[in-house]
Amino acid sequence: MLISNEWYPMFRRPNVELVTADIREIRERSIVTADGVERPVDCIILGTGFVVDPRIYMQGFPVTGMPGHELARDWQAGAEAYYGISVTGYPNLHQLVGPNTALGHNSIIFMIEAQVRYVMDCLRSLRERGADYLDVQPAAQAQFNARIQHALQDTVWSSGCRSWYQQADGRNFTIWPYSTWRYWLETRRVDAAQYRFGRAQKGTAASHVQGHVD
Repeated sequence: MLISNEWYPMFRRPNVELVTADIREIRERSIVTADGVERPVDCIILGTGFVVDPRIYMQGFPVTGMPGHELARDWQAGAEAYYGISVTGYPNLHQLVGPNTALGHNSIIFMIEAQVRYVMDCLRSLRERGADYLDVQPAAQAQFNARIQHALQDTVWSSGCRSWYQQADGRNFTIWPYSTWRYWLETRRVDAAQYRFGRAQKGTAASHVQGHVD
């Protein structure tokens, strides 16, 4: 959501034109739209957007966890996590801006800062217990997501018109339905009871991510 007192008045300026026609051709010093109008340009900024479809979310980074767990398969019906950070079956896998932590009403930077604090607390918990890994309990993740989906019902993000917040069956896997203040309070400390701590056996590994960042 863009909060600004200047965005809409900008379009009323005499030197501004909002063009919604498709671009048919790009020339050396101009663009030509589908209606045949040629407009001189100094700079073209291409916004490519991003993909949030859970079926292909993180598709460039194959992730395997405990035996029998592959993230692409586990999320085939929809992406979900515990506070958008931990995923059951994937020890020591921590995400930022994971499922149901995006916002339609505030700054995502605040959410990221809260998530980084939570991940650091996860690492401290491991050190304090002398453990090699922690894995969120399946029941904890299931209860958390049931609460989130219930809270999203009848909100502007899940009712009325369709949006990119929702998958094909209408489930909203994107938005955090409460205030950012509430997210901060709930993630200030790791609730160790919601996790399983353990020591890695020789020859085993925690969640493994394959891929690269360009």
